[in-house]
Amino acid sequence: MNKFLLAFALLTIAGVLTFVGLPDKAGNSPRFLRFEAAVLLYPSLVLIFIASGLATLIAAIMQI
Repeated sequence: MNKFLLAFALLTIAGVLTFVGLPDKAGNSPRFLRFEAAVLLYPSLVLIFIASGLATLIAAIMQI
């Protein structure tokens, strides 16, 4: 049960990070993504949480 909660938390964090990184209605990027390094690091961070969440979810399902 703990692995399912961990997977849910990781996937929720990935969803929140994705939502926070969306541009506004005018098409402007969020303020923290306007730096050069953020464009490279932020998508990687989101993908890490997605991959970790999916891997944990698969591991939890395999143990059932």
